[in-house]
Amino acid sequence: MSSITWVTTAEVEEALGAPVGDPTWLAQVTDAANAWAFRRRLNAGYNDDPDLSPGPDVSMGTVLYAKALYSERGAVDGFSSFEALEGFTPAVASLGQVNRLLGIPRAAVA
Repeated sequence: MSSITWVTTAEVEEALGAPVGDPTWLAQVTDAANAWAFRRRLNAGYNDDPDLSPGPDVSMGTVLYAKALYSERGAVDGFSSFEALEGFTPAVASLGQVNRLLGIPRAAVA
């Protein structure tokens, strides 16, 4: 399979809201998010063009996933933050919004 090019590093950097400190990591998470979104939609029965996003909602879901990957670097569970953990329970991220934007109502069962 060829490289998936639904979103660019510039789009992910814009979503992060500031210039990134590690452009290599940004490129890696953008590539991973593109491949992950394409594969998720393929497993859900969509037949998409790897070079053209199916729509702005899918692009937004892919950008949000890449943003989450970028922010999670070095974190044990979820994204790094300075917020206190209540009751010593680690926060668990949800992919609900990302899946909705990708047009996937539920996880695919293998």
